[in-house]
Amino acid sequence: MLQGLQGRPEASADLVLAADAMVYLADLAPVLREVKRVLMSGGMLAFTVETHHGDDVILGEGLRYAHGAAHVRESIGEAGLKLSELGHSSARNEDNTPVPGLVALAVKA
Repeated sequence: MLQGLQGRPEASADLVLAADAMVYLADLAPVLREVKRVLMSGGMLAFTVETHHGDDVILGEGLRYAHGAAHVRESIGEAGLKLSELGHSSARNEDNTPVPGLVALAVKA
């Protein structure tokens, strides 16, 4: 993800979408900083993560990272993006059971 974003020109995208992809990153900050760089003013980022009841990041049994809501909020803010929406929703099922998740929408001011 990071390499793909680094290959994009600054302010070249009006939307970045990462559905069921951020679960493979413990640290969201490097990708979010690059997203901010490639988004044009008013551009939007939408992504999903798995979540858990805590505030930090944990590695789950399925070797995917689960990010606490506080961590997602903090990471978006530190990247210089404005959080528009953070809602609970499952991006996928595992063994026919929805995996707890978050959907984040952020904007570059």
